[in-house]
Amino acid sequence: MKKYCCDEHVDIGIDELIDELEIYPNLELLTENEKLATICTYCDKTAIYKVSNE
Repeated sequence: MKKYCCDEHVDIGIDELIDELEIYPNLELLTENEKLATICTYCDKTAIYKVSNE
């Protein structure tokens, strides 16, 4: 499971994964190329982080 998040929603993404999977997720900064093509799961802003259990 993974969620892409902007600065504003990264806390929500982390909390949701902890609630669903009961583990602390990985938090990764996206590369500049990934940022160009990725929007936040929760809004229309550019995603900066990937929160995942991978």
